[in-house]
Amino acid sequence: MRIYELLRLEIFQNSQLLTGEIGLENEIESVMILEALDIEKWSRKNQLILTSLYAFENMELKEIEDFFQKMRGIGVSGLVVKVERLISRVPEWLLSFCGKYQLPLIKVKKDVTYEQIVLAIYQPILNHQSHVLKTYYEVRQRFNRLTRNFSSYEQIMTEFYHMIQKDCLLLLPEQKLTLRFGVLPHELVVTKRVKMPIGEFSKNHYELLTLFSHSESKEYFALETNIANNFSSECTLLVHEGETGLKETDLMIIENLIDVIQEKLQMDFLIKKDRYTRLNNLADAILQNTPSNLDEVKSLLKEAKLNYYPYYQGVAFATKDLSAEEKRTLRNKLRGLRTHTLFFEHHNYSLVLYNLKDEQRRLTKEEIRRQLVDSLRQNCQLVIATSPIKPMETIKEILIDCLDTLRFNQEYLIANVVDIQDLGIFRYFISEEKLAEVTNLISPELINLQLQQPELFHTLFTFFKTNRNYKQTSEVLFLHAKTIRYRIDRIQELLSLDLNNSVQTMNIEIATYLLHLKLRRKKIEKTNYLNK
Repeated sequence: MRIYELLRLEIFQNSQLLTGEIGLENEIESVMILEALDIEKWSRKNQLILTSLYAFENMELKEIEDFFQKMRGIGVSGLVVKVERLISRVPEWLLSFCGKYQLPLIKVKKDVTYEQIVLAIYQPILNHQSHVLKTYYEVRQRFNRLTRNFSSYEQIMTEFYHMIQKDCLLLLPEQKLTLRFGVLPHELVVTKRVKMPIGEFSKNHYELLTLFSHSESKEYFALETNIANNFSSECTLLVHEGETGLKETDLMIIENLIDVIQEKLQMDFLIKKDRYTRLNNLADAILQNTPSNLDEVKSLLKEAKLNYYPYYQGVAFATKDLSAEEKRTLRNKLRGLRTHTLFFEHHNYSLVLYNLKDEQRRLTKEEIRRQLVDSLRQNCQLVIATSPIKPMETIKEILIDCLDTLRFNQEYLIANVVDIQDLGIFRYFISEEKLAEVTNLISPELINLQLQQPELFHTLFTFFKTNRNYKQTSEVLFLHAKTIRYRIDRIQELLSLDLNNSVQTMNIEIATYLLHLKLRRKKIEKTNYLNK
């Protein structure tokens, strides 16, 4: 209710508005009788104050003006003063202060009681609130009938559109859904955003958008809210005001819709989580706790819908240093490479199991690198391990092969995408107990050479890498061939190495490659740490 609407009420027919056009549009949400001047303790915005001026008796004008300043700051709607009881006429200072602080002043006669004024103000407010709450309840009942039947987002939005009769749009990015209802142009551009205060019966945050259509050279207005939840990426609801604008009852319909969408998102999340847990347990039973009975294995594969073809392959990656989003991206990209897959997630690794028709459908390292090129470029520590293709009878070996490859590659970085066959004779050291023995098998002299004379060590590594070719080594290192020969002679002296001794040279060469791979892993870890 506004001041001008108040004056139209029957009990105010004989009242007088003493301040002209001042504050006629002021909103009235409550009413209070003035008994004390500590208004900051009991008043609030959009409140109409009733007074007989008794509280102002024996007050200095300075104190009274302070009171008016406080009223203005709070946002009081106006004053109603009763005359012919304690005062015979309205004092000049009252008119002056009301004009100065832009507060409407209404004079009523003594036969108009405070109770009548309070009832006259609160009755339409309560009626309106009752209507709004009734709308909320009725809308909730309609939505409840939908949710009991596990309706889709499209069915929910269709019901909402029929109720509100406004063009609207719901965006659900994670579900890849864009639900649009109405005939508004699609190319609308947001030109302005204004945050709206939270209303008495609303709990969500809204923004009023000004939209412009270039094709029509026309402005539209819409209400936008982000449907916050803990189960999905942020969802957006847009409701256009139309010709008549949005009423408070429309807001109740929107509030109900938001509740229903949030409940639907939560339900979808719980169903998805339950399915994920069930499938992960199934993958655990197939790969990690594989039954010795082949019939049981067949039954598990049938339940997982991985019994279409006779062959299987695994691709795994370490997850310790990956965010949830990075893990999800990798998983989705890998699963997209073939049709029939099962995903297994553990604390420190994840694995995708593929059901393949034949050897030609095997996932190659090149294919995986192409698919994950962005992820591999962004995270140079990322390691992908692939298993050989295997029949159902040896399906348990897939997880073992992938984990052994990951474990070795985390110590000695061979490449970002590795097959267990790339390890060659290093597979002997692949178990956790033997992996720790590798360093013990390397001669202390070679380790000292790497630590104390890295230039000589790098020369030795390059020498082995170029098949012990002095000329090629000098070209790679941009050094004179004589310098290379001098360095190799010095290395032979420090390591007591005889290059003509094939067994000794082979051992030193393997050890040199191992130390280089380990050093490469440390450099990458250091680079990643510094870039964080």
